Amino acid sequence: MRYLAFFPMLLLTLPALAQEASVETLHVTSSLVEVSAVVTDKTGEPRTGLTKDDFVLKQDGKEQPIRYFSQAYELPLTFILMIDTSGSQRSFIDDERRACDVFFETALGRPQDRAALVEVNAKITARSELTNSPAKLHLSLAALHFDEKESTATRINDAIWTLSKDVLSKVRGRKAIILISDGGALGNTVSRADAIAEAQRDNVPVYAVDYSAWSGTDMMPQGGIGGLSGVTLAGSAADPGLTNLKEWSVATGGHVYEVTRRTTLKHIFENIAQELRTQYEIGYTLPANTKSKQFHKLELETKDKSLRVQARSGFFTNP
Repeated sequence: MRYLAFFPMLLLTLPALAQEASVETLHVTSSLVEVSAVVTDKTGEPRTGLTKDDFVLKQDGKEQPIRYFSQAYELPLTFILMIDTSGSQRSFIDDERRACDVFFETALGRPQDRAALVEVNAKITARSELTNSPAKLHLSLAALHFDEKESTATRINDAIWTLSKDVLSKVRGRKAIILISDGGALGNTVSRADAIAEAQRDNVPVYAVDYSAWSGTDMMPQGGIGGLSGVTLAGSAADPGLTNLKEWSVATGGHVYEVTRRTTLKHIFENIAQELRTQYEIGYTLPANTKSKQFHKLELETKDKSLRVQARSGFFTNP
């Protein structure tokens, strides 16, 4: 609990989360491992309508019987939208407010869905509690601002670690962190590897949106399929922050998107909402001989080899 001092508002939401858990349809025990997955075809379009018999799940190379299976519409959605307001992001805040406002309206489609807004720079500040109200989230967006004193650091590792461990680990059903940033990570007390490990442990996919000073420039190539193309400027090295964004996202089963001249933040939010609406939730029983304090590799595939499965690559067992 060492980072909760930075979350006075999120602390207030924990009792509410405990009450909400009673309405979930997924009953989790300590021996059940949850895996969130998105399945797409060759064109990148989500594939829905699959059953558990269409999947093959392995832990450490050994196939595991699927004990729990659900499609997205059967479970509540909880997500935290995390916005980087450090110095490098100063000029994007107004655009982010507008796009986030629309996203909250469209993503919170059912009474059981919840979202919260978190601002990260040298501090980690919860701008809202978990709520189903787009109106409350609209008001919280107004609080986003550039603060010269707090602009010199971006504690994204700390935020991912804390939000996963102390908030989203207590939530059942579909969940995610959606991060808007250029990927710079300064002033953290938690390493990137440890932040990823905690998100993997808690089955929290990180959806990262690369919004950087290079976005929209003439020298910036357009994003490829899924926004995963490399970003290189003439005479310079590849975007260093994009490496962080890819590491956080790919390992946790999320996705990386890039804001470009042709791909706006609003368009990216539409894609993320579609992915969250088409997730599968798959569960299996942890094998009795699974060792604690170790990383265990997860492999989730479909029997149809033409389909691509997006899911976390593994997890660390608790002590």
